[in-house]
Amino acid sequence: MVGAEDPIGSRAASIASDVGSSDMYTPKIVLLGPRRSGKTSLCKVVYESYQPNDTLFLAPTMRIQKLHTHTFQKLQLWDVPGSALMSFSGGPRVAGQAPGRADLSIPWADVCAVIFVIDAQDDYFEALTKLNQVIVTVFESNKSIQFHIFINKVDGLSEDYKYDTQRDIEQRVMEGLIDSSHELHDNGEPVDLDQQVNIKFYLTSIFDSSVFVAFSRIQQQLLQGLNEPSVPTPPVRMISLTEALETSCNLLCSTCQFEKAYLFDIPSRTFVACDTSPFDLALFDVMFQYIRFLRQFTDLYQKANQLQNPADGASGHARTWSTSVVQLTSDTTVAFWQLDSHLGLLAVIQGHIQASHTSILDYNVDLFRRTIAQLAALP
Repeated sequence: MVGAEDPIGSRAASIASDVGSSDMYTPKIVLLGPRRSGKTSLCKVVYESYQPNDTLFLAPTMRIQKLHTHTFQKLQLWDVPGSALMSFSGGPRVAGQAPGRADLSIPWADVCAVIFVIDAQDDYFEALTKLNQVIVTVFESNKSIQFHIFINKVDGLSEDYKYDTQRDIEQRVMEGLIDSSHELHDNGEPVDLDQQVNIKFYLTSIFDSSVFVAFSRIQQQLLQGLNEPSVPTPPVRMISLTEALETSCNLLCSTCQFEKAYLFDIPSRTFVACDTSPFDLALFDVMFQYIRFLRQFTDLYQKANQLQNPADGASGHARTWSTSVVQLTSDTTVAFWQLDSHLGLLAVIQGHIQASHTSILDYNVDLFRRTIAQLAALP
């Protein structure tokens, strides 16, 4: 492992109770779920680097907590108390009620996505009723909003029962949307909620990489810019960031003969983008654990470099970035390149290619680093 000036994953998420006007255009994600469903634990593990076992001692959420983070873009996550959800009545807006507020006092028109967390090990029928009420209420105020359903705590379920639970929840949710479609009308025409609502389901657990994959998928959808809030927004980008990042990863894989490449946000261990080759969960788990290993040792290497070169900080020397290589099998290698203070590239490559073309690989990755910096600087 080669050390760097900037520690890997040095950025941390912050929690605040108020949001300034400068955050008007920051994508907002609202987390909802019954009490003890695990939504706060999900945020803590992914964005605040909590150990899963430490979340057992978290106090219940009593008011909306707003977490500010930055992966490839700024994000706000609003953690709503479970008690507020259970007292939520929902349904279509009645005459005289302010649009976009409902009982949760959330400006839904400003929200890009809703994450609804369901405890798969508990009786989830009441939670599904609340989910239906939320969808009907929110969709009336913001038809472009995304709904992401986390079927959580599946680590305690068998493989068969886990997928049976997912199918049952999906079926009940879609049937509920069909039954509720008559409550809404768009210019006098009936609304088919089961067809028009943008909804996706995920099996998640804080004890494996599943929740990190789920948050990665959500972040990538927000990068596409397809679900913009219905308030005045900055000029629309001419390109999709997601497609641009995927294309960059594809070109890098083609040029360097990578078998797979991921652009990781190191602090959250979520991936911002990857090439378009098939997703392999087992391979992703290896990379996920490798990122965890690098984070554990980055401070050690950083302090060692500072002790060896105490005057380098003022010498104006060229910036260096961390690199690391680990051999998985006799002919398979995982290579890591730090791109900036919080982004990193992980790639799977054949061992003999990595060993014999190190300089060319480093040169191509440096070009990739500049491309990512330019994409990140887009307004």
